[in-house]
Amino acid sequence: MTASTEHPIMSQAEAVALGFAGFNDVPHKPSDVSDGEYTITARTSDGRRVTFCFLPDRERSPAGFVDIQYHDAGTSIPNANGGHSPTFNAFGIGRGGRHILDSRPLDEADRPSILVLMLDKPGNEAKPAPRAKSRTIGGRREVSWSFGEGTVFPGYTDDSEWNGFLNITVDEATWPHVHAELLAGADGDRALIASLNALQPKAGYVSLAFGYTTQEVETRWALQFPDYPIACMPPIPGDWMDKSWRNDTKPSFEVCTGPMGEPVEMWIDYPEAALREIAGEPRFGLYRCNAEDELEAIYTGEDYAEAMEHANREALACAFAKALAQEMTPDEWQTMRLNNQTITPGCCASHDFLDANMVMLAVWLTYRGEQLIARGAITGIGDDLDHVNAAWAIARERYMTASAEGERFDLWRCTGLTVPDLSAAGCEVGDNDPCIRPGRVYEPGHIELDEEKGLIVTIGNSIRTFENQIEAEGRLWRAYAASEFTF
Repeated sequence: MTASTEHPIMSQAEAVALGFAGFNDVPHKPSDVSDGEYTITARTSDGRRVTFCFLPDRERSPAGFVDIQYHDAGTSIPNANGGHSPTFNAFGIGRGGRHILDSRPLDEADRPSILVLMLDKPGNEAKPAPRAKSRTIGGRREVSWSFGEGTVFPGYTDDSEWNGFLNITVDEATWPHVHAELLAGADGDRALIASLNALQPKAGYVSLAFGYTTQEVETRWALQFPDYPIACMPPIPGDWMDKSWRNDTKPSFEVCTGPMGEPVEMWIDYPEAALREIAGEPRFGLYRCNAEDELEAIYTGEDYAEAMEHANREALACAFAKALAQEMTPDEWQTMRLNNQTITPGCCASHDFLDANMVMLAVWLTYRGEQLIARGAITGIGDDLDHVNAAWAIARERYMTASAEGERFDLWRCTGLTVPDLSAAGCEVGDNDPCIRPGRVYEPGHIELDEEKGLIVTIGNSIRTFENQIEAEGRLWRAYAASEFTF
């Protein structure tokens, strides 16, 4: 079957007669689950929510397992997407009523976030697939690694360690990127900078063994694409979000998001053209996602440096636009974006409300300037004007001028209401949270304000935390309003 079928509530006997299983002689609500990815969500009369996400082993096939989550225990843990996922208590009952699995005695941080029910038979358990191209060079295996944070680089290791850190070697093509990151973290230490500059490739490789905090990183893209050679993936900035999924044709990463939560994505295909699923597809593709999740190309080609320059410009443009939105009230932001629809080309209505040049300077220093200055590439923003002006033009055209969707978003922001008590406003808060929690309420949902965690947006089984209100609002808008076309 490929489509879901709704059935009315019926007795256990009626459900069994239709071919469903029965459990306890109580009212049953049968549901045929469609092939592919499919979630059934349930809610009790007092608002407690449980989801059952049926997931296939391969694209559009029947479900191979079920991810089960309870969303209202009031506890959570960080997840791989940079947000938080709910945790809860659970136990399993075996022969003789014995609790063969029981999370209740565990500490809060060790409780499950997802219960995985395997839809298989004993002996048919899926075995993890070995990496088809886990290559070795001179006895060293390929590995993704970082300095504990920041950029994830490709490299090689012989699995030896010093002081608990994995010894790493990089090839000559990767070394300039590693060198740049090391210089950026040198804090002007002349002796350290001199020692870094003295490192030179030998026989095509640079050794970082016995002196650096190098650590192996388990990447999502490598798990989703086990035949993609690790050492052939170019350096991936630490602030990119790995969105790779095995049903896609290639690994993908979220570079940044605009004020309405619209993502900018980098797709990186196999290095060998013959291995690419789509013939003639360029290796690097940078795209904006519009409200209908259609990809609009910013750059496509084979040049990593050129792709990264476009990605850096887009990231600076998004950061600049969101920084302006933080400085303005929702009404001022709305007015600016409407005025920019008809203003003289090359001008921007943001200057009617603030000094946008100072906002750009602060953003540039944070997202680009400090590293370039530390590496000795430039001395100030004046040496980087081509990049800055390009980012400003992108922000002005794409993010600071109201589109049809932008007008809806801006109006929605203006109608939001800040309330001192979300509980009193009828919003759900966790059982362990204080009775009074301030927040901002919108038609499709709300944002919780937490002094310790920041701005909390809960959507389905994902909880994301943001520092800035415009980013939290963009997340909420993207998930609800921008997905209306699917209903």
